[in-house]
Amino acid sequence: MLKKIEIAIVDDHQMFADGLAQLISNLSDSYECVPINSPLSALRMIEDGHRFDLVISDLIMDSINGIAFVKALRARGARMPVLIVSGINTAPPIEEALRLGAQGFLPKSASAAMLNEALDTVFAGEIFLPPNLWTAYADDSRSPGAARDIQGVTGVELSQRQLEVLHLVSEGYSNREAAQVLNVSENTVKTHMKRMFKLLNVNTRAACVRRAQLLGLIS
Repeated sequence: MLKKIEIAIVDDHQMFADGLAQLISNLSDSYECVPINSPLSALRMIEDGHRFDLVISDLIMDSINGIAFVKALRARGARMPVLIVSGINTAPPIEEALRLGAQGFLPKSASAAMLNEALDTVFAGEIFLPPNLWTAYADDSRSPGAARDIQGVTGVELSQRQLEVLHLVSEGYSNREAAQVLNVSENTVKTHMKRMFKLLNVNTRAACVRRAQLLGLIS
């Protein structure tokens, strides 16, 4: 019998936590969800030695918010991926969350298909953001003082899957064609491209390829 993938769902609204747990459980028999209605309770469980494969946390909670929760997890040495969910209409603090070690954001209005893609992306070790949040993230990166010149870019690392996408793009494949070759969704390829845009501080596919070549990431 295969080991279950245990997912903690931390939200102080019990109905939402229970509903999300049921939805995730319906996506795959391998998922086992544990609704927890307090981030402090989740921290105590982890301090007591419970090790989840993934934590999904609400952004806005009464005791501590999702950002502080991620920070508290990392301070305790917990390294499991954390996916933040949010129902707020304003842009979430993506930069801070990712810097602290969150694996991405998912709006509470997301479809089951997007939720499934988010889980696949996070378990593959990648960051998940919906397309509109990638755009906001890229816009923030161009604010005064945030942009980086190519001479100042060092230590850029791309994942194996990102490199595979980039190689295909450099050979002229469209997002859809690259998705077919890699057997992933087109939106997953777009997510990888947007992440590489951020890492390489570029805005177009052609510039992404040129900069990657300049840095020696691809030939």
